[in-house]
Amino acid sequence: MRTLVSPLLVALCTALLLPAMADEEKPHVVLVCGTLHYSPELTMPVFAEELERFGFKTTVVVGEGDPEKKTENVLPGLEVLADADVAIFFMRFLKMPEAEFQPIKDYLESGKPVIGLRTANHSFKYSSDHPLYEWNDGFGRRALAGPYIVHQAGTTDISVIPSAGKHPVLANVEKTDWVSPGTLYLTRLEPGIEPLVIGKGLGKDRLLKRSWGSIMVNDSEADIVAWAWENEWGGKVFGTSFGHPGDFAEESHNRMLINSVHWCLDMEVPPADANISTWQIERVDKKKKK
Repeated sequence: MRTLVSPLLVALCTALLLPAMADEEKPHVVLVCGTLHYSPELTMPVFAEELERFGFKTTVVVGEGDPEKKTENVLPGLEVLADADVAIFFMRFLKMPEAEFQPIKDYLESGKPVIGLRTANHSFKYSSDHPLYEWNDGFGRRALAGPYIVHQAGTTDISVIPSAGKHPVLANVEKTDWVSPGTLYLTRLEPGIEPLVIGKGLGKDRLLKRSWGSIMVNDSEADIVAWAWENEWGGKVFGTSFGHPGDFAEESHNRMLINSVHWCLDMEVPPADANISTWQIERVDKKKKK
């Protein structure tokens, strides 16, 4: 495991000769990178540094090699979830053994907050005879409220839902319409979610057959791409299909993610004049695909 924790520099406190908050006193955010798809091994460490700038302790869990191709020692060090106050999951099609999956199960059952990015709603891909097969759909459905159906093509037109503007996750998000370079994900959202952001994307007409039934997908589709929820274990949830590396070049997107961590912990979100970093990060796994 590579654990990446950058030191927080509290310049104002230093200037005032006040002691900086000790690491053990800071809320601990654990970012789990369980895929190379959409290059979270590049985006999550820089986002972790941004969270540290806002006063959080962070740990980034990154396995060696391609975790989707491994069936053991998939994400070494995942037991750090036991110390997490918030977990951010960016995983895809994992087949980790039961013992390695246990820290995730324990974390969910603790009722602590969950943030799921992009492919997290299809985090596992077990065979039908595997004891954890239910989690193929169950992690997206039970932990995040939005199991994956399919994605469209090209970019996604983003719109913040006006009636959701007062939600803390959207606080001080001034730009309410932009274009995400990522494709639109279509999901099956659970009852009780609070929609925050809508996405519109183009694809092609097709009939899809899934284990739970058939669905017709049209060439032009719209869906909720960011939402708030409470899962069955009582944990606060921020789920989103954002997570393409290009999303991190948009200040509104990054502020929303930072706000979501604060909201998960019932903390006041950063003020409107807070400086929010952006990054130009290229997708390295499949440069020709969006």
